[in-house]
Amino acid sequence: MEFYQKLKKLRAQKGWSQEEFAEKLQVSRQAISKWENGQGFPETEKLVKMSRLFQVSLDYLLKDEDQSIGEHGTTEEGYYASQEVVEAYLLSKKQGAKKIAAGVAILIASILLPMYFQEAFSYVLFMMVVAVGVAILVWQGFSVKAYKELETQPLVFDDSFIKDFRQKNLVNRKRYGILIVTGIVIIILSFGIPFLTNDTGQADRDPLLVLMPLAWASAVYLFIIAGSALEGERLVTNNEEYVKEYEKDEESSKHGWIHAVIWPLAAVVFLAIGFIWNAWHPGWLVFLVAAVFTIAYTAWKSSKD
Repeated sequence: MEFYQKLKKLRAQKGWSQEEFAEKLQVSRQAISKWENGQGFPETEKLVKMSRLFQVSLDYLLKDEDQSIGEHGTTEEGYYASQEVVEAYLLSKKQGAKKIAAGVAILIASILLPMYFQEAFSYVLFMMVVAVGVAILVWQGFSVKAYKELETQPLVFDDSFIKDFRQKNLVNRKRYGILIVTGIVIIILSFGIPFLTNDTGQADRDPLLVLMPLAWASAVYLFIIAGSALEGERLVTNNEEYVKEYEKDEESSKHGWIHAVIWPLAAVVFLAIGFIWNAWHPGWLVFLVAAVFTIAYTAWKSSKD
């Protein structure tokens, strides 16, 4: 299939008239008509813009190959994912991971308020900060997930792009691994903080103890950012394996957002009970309540689906 045939077919699949397409490219309708009749060829700038509008690669537009692309970008082998689409997906996933990481980090860090400040206002502020963290997680959980099709079906990539991407992934994996190791080291070191506190009757209010929840929050933030990035890149580098796992886990993770909210919240409540009232033993019942709630909610939602 030659360029002019692909151009006409792609425009028709988008449902655009020649006038509409010309307006998007900022050219005349006559130019579009000439290109679609094989009587001319657009300049490089217009080709790049076409690639973005149609979400296909320049290789696909320029090479005289006949790869059938369906209405939603699918081919006989799977969904065609251009370099632009993959990069936009990874950016969207990175932004979502930052919101989730921020929400969880806020929940964990919030326990420093009742830990250190004895005033009643600190408990009010604690609840307000927890509410902010939960709100961020719930908002992200209910937000529309972009590029869902990339995670639900086999993908087809340009050979040159996937080769370069896998080479970059090897470098990125080392960087993400460093983030995870850094988080682990931060958590291990944080448990040494109590040994540095002043040996006084007010040791439980020592300013150094504030560093513990801050350290945990920082570590968890790094874990979420690195884990999300690794998962996103694995979708591209090991797509067939990823899709099989997705199909297997899709039903069980259908209401997974509730776990992302309940368990961090339960951890915050448990730590707050322990540090404020020194009631670590009955405090673990919070996790039992959280488990019962999540199971009941999941069962209820599944019965309605």
